[in-house]
Amino acid sequence: MAYDEYKITKSMTSALEDLGMESETIAEAVFHMTDWLNELAELHTFCENPESLSDDQLQDLLMNFLVHVPNHVAAASKLIADIPVKDIFELGANVEDKE
Repeated sequence: MAYDEYKITKSMTSALEDLGMESETIAEAVFHMTDWLNELAELHTFCENPESLSDDQLQDLLMNFLVHVPNHVAAASKLIADIPVKDIFELGANVEDKE
């Protein structure tokens, strides 16, 4: 599955303009919401057919998604909603382990 990044960007930009956001902030927020569309498409394809991937392929998909997507979503959350990411499950998700 491929997403139409142009149409997605245009729609998001329009919606954020309606909120009165500044154009530079909109551009940055839209970047953070679209830079991971490939990972989203891969996850979507898997979710439609969970038996389609081997364990190794699924491990790669999950790792790629988790390495790339969360920081973009966190940045977009701060830019669009002014909401920082919180560790609501108290897993130490915001703390880098140092050994």
